[in-house]
Amino acid sequence: MLTSQNIICAWTWVMISTFIIKGELRMLCHDVDSTSKVVQLQSTVSLSCALREECLQSLDANASHIFWRMNDTQIPREQYYFNATVSRVTLKTIDAIRTYLTCHINIKGAPNILHRFEIEAGLPPDKPKNISCISYWRENFTCSWDQGRENHLKTNFTLTRKLQGMKNEICPNLKKSSCSFEYPELDISGNYTIIVEAQNALGKASSDPLDLVVWHTWKTDPPWNVTAHSILGQSRSLLVTWRKPKMAPPKLPLYYSLQYQIFGTTKWIQIKEETISNTSFILKNLKPFTNYTVAVRCIGKDQIYWSHWSSMETGVTSEDKPLTGPSIWRTIKTLDSEGNREVHLQWKALNRSKANGIILGYRIWYEKRRDRTVIQQFNTTSLNSSLLLNHDAYIITVIAYNSAGDSPKGILKIPAVNQTDLPAVQDVRTTSQNNQLLVHWKTSRPSDNGYVIEWCLILTANPCAGPLHWQREPNTSKMTYLQGDLAKFKRYNVSVYAVYTDGPGNPFSMPVYLQQDIPEVGPIIDAPLVRGTECTIKWHEIPVEKRRGFITNYTIFYKYAKGEADVTVNSTVHEYTLKSLQKNTDYTFYVMASTEKGGVNSTLSSFTTNALGQEDIVVILVPVLIGFLLLVNVLIICFNNKHRIAKHIWPEVADPAGSSLADWFHGHQYKNDQTPKILHPGNDLYTSISTVEVFCLPEESKQQSVMKAMTSHEHTVEVQCSSTMPPTSNGEETKPLQPADTVEYTVLEEGYRSQIPDLSRSMSKQPLLSNTSEMSARDHETEISTLYKVEENWCPQNIDENDVFQQITETKTDSHTKTYLNNSLSMTESQIAFCLNSSSNPVIDSSCKEDVKVQGDIGTLNPNPQSSLQDNQPANPMQTYISVELLGFMLNNEM
Repeated sequence: MLTSQNIICAWTWVMISTFIIKGELRMLCHDVDSTSKVVQLQSTVSLSCALREECLQSLDANASHIFWRMNDTQIPREQYYFNATVSRVTLKTIDAIRTYLTCHINIKGAPNILHRFEIEAGLPPDKPKNISCISYWRENFTCSWDQGRENHLKTNFTLTRKLQGMKNEICPNLKKSSCSFEYPELDISGNYTIIVEAQNALGKASSDPLDLVVWHTWKTDPPWNVTAHSILGQSRSLLVTWRKPKMAPPKLPLYYSLQYQIFGTTKWIQIKEETISNTSFILKNLKPFTNYTVAVRCIGKDQIYWSHWSSMETGVTSEDKPLTGPSIWRTIKTLDSEGNREVHLQWKALNRSKANGIILGYRIWYEKRRDRTVIQQFNTTSLNSSLLLNHDAYIITVIAYNSAGDSPKGILKIPAVNQTDLPAVQDVRTTSQNNQLLVHWKTSRPSDNGYVIEWCLILTANPCAGPLHWQREPNTSKMTYLQGDLAKFKRYNVSVYAVYTDGPGNPFSMPVYLQQDIPEVGPIIDAPLVRGTECTIKWHEIPVEKRRGFITNYTIFYKYAKGEADVTVNSTVHEYTLKSLQKNTDYTFYVMASTEKGGVNSTLSSFTTNALGQEDIVVILVPVLIGFLLLVNVLIICFNNKHRIAKHIWPEVADPAGSSLADWFHGHQYKNDQTPKILHPGNDLYTSISTVEVFCLPEESKQQSVMKAMTSHEHTVEVQCSSTMPPTSNGEETKPLQPADTVEYTVLEEGYRSQIPDLSRSMSKQPLLSNTSEMSARDHETEISTLYKVEENWCPQNIDENDVFQQITETKTDSHTKTYLNNSLSMTESQIAFCLNSSSNPVIDSSCKEDVKVQGDIGTLNPNPQSSLQDNQPANPMQTYISVELLGFMLNNEM
């Protein structure tokens, strides 16, 4: 059924929204019928709109033209029920606390609102529960309750107090879930019945009656003037005092309770005793020299409620000896020239809970591990000290002291210089969690005395800048958070030590960041080096304090008018050569340094490639270099073979004046008092040439062959050796000569005359030159026979030395002789044939031995031919070859 309020609202909407468009019909044409607009959540709601029959024809529409919307969303037609005049919609579930529904009709193609429904959804009230009432002395009597679940509707509460023999009283000071009767409307001796009622649009509910004695409902004020004091000689106790509450029923016995906590914490510790009737209490088993916060409350005898806690007051316990010794660490420098090393000690100040008082100072002493004799002891108030120790092992002890006494010993062992290294920690890893650095490690051998983790800030100029931080962990630990404030984007060096009985092992160190970011600046680039179509780019590392993370790589970006490219290198590379660039082209480039968070670019730089590429330069330089190397090789070959080349171009001509023949002849002249006959002292320049060929012949024909050769015009003697050769000067046996081996000598008539000794000047001891052309013996003999037409292979039996020289001088020069002289200058050196020991003629044997001595002697041309010639001698003497042995043989026969 519709309420009167709903009917009024419906007619109002109808009057506003149901006039026909264009003013053709101005009469009410519909009715509405709906349930209450306040409904229960999750319930079903049905609404209807009806058209009047007298309007159907004028509207030219019926109920089928009506449609519904919920919060501007059209409801599906499947939820409609309609006939000719009525359209009804049913909503199965209402989930919203407040919902709007409208019904519309299309009149002449235009939608018109017939009615608008507002639906409020909620729940009926729950029964109030847990009613409690408290009496405050000379203030009020207050009751509170639990109203139950939220019903989303406006709910009214009523509290009724019933007293026997008295009329019911309704609480005037109503609040959401409590109500108070103000003083003096109290009866401290009566018994009350309390009932609470709740009501909203969907219903009402009443609580169960609460019967209570007003006397038991008293709640006093808390104690006041609470204090806490330390007790002399009792470092673990506090004396707490207070005064009774001001507002409490007279003659009501009170009991007290205490609670305390360490200052700055949130956990309270409560004293369980409830029979404290005095106004003081001693708290025991506390920590020395520690601030505690205390509070006190009270309750009356036979009462239900404790008073509120008093204000919180703070007190501190008295001092006690320090609980632990200082945590010590060290930095050891290398030995100096005197064999000492500086050990810088550091220790941490004890925190308040371990110091048990105010630390007045520290006592330090050290001793050698072998004799345990205290070397030095001193006091200090600082947290560091430096010692100068030698290479031995030491034990260093530090204690802290306050007014109550000394702390336990803090001991640090300094290993000897030559001590064997102890095992190091392995596989250290770090992770960042909740702005803290978590360090993990593993060890191959468990530590005896725990682990030490140290860290310090890394800067470019200092690998361990700022203070050195460290912390100790037990030997069962394998990970820990660094207990310190690490800055973001800063590099730290973290080292983990395993501490053994003999001291700490070797550290495992690694650089870490708590958090990384992109670098603060980009790399600094040097001037690029351009070589042809290549360019070498160099850059400097970013300072450590500006990297803000680990550099992962560098990327070079370069571009020119027609394109761009990039190349990436790892973080260890600080130089790269760009190759295969365009010739004579302008390039711009920059280098980006990257971390895991991103990269920063350097300043923009540029370079221009050369017009000639490296390949062009190679094409030009390689032929030039090859030509230069060939020229150098030719010059070196020529220099190394300069003598051989000189022989072919400028053959050497022997100087007869320096021959040993002259010296020999000079000695033989005075020995035999004989002087050879020299004919034609002023002969022409070109003279006849005599060739002497020496063969080793049989004894019966040797002398005949020699004499025959000397008397002939050809002047040729051949000596042929057929037996084995005598031993050489060093005892080795010389290879025998073949019968075809011959020795040829050419005798220059005028040149030989220059070898006549001159008593007025010194004679050279140089042997006669044996340089000849490379002409063979057969060719030479053929040439001789052609020129002179003489017979070969004969030797004269007897000959006089003067006749020999006379025959030489009588030989006339002609054009053939001149030609032969020129040829003889280019002949190769002849082979000298040695006569063997089988010769029976001592003269021949002696001459053969003498020939061995002069074999291979070489003479040189005198650069000043005039110095070796007699007056009226020719300026250019010709080449002369002669056998010294043969000449000696002939002279000896004469003698």
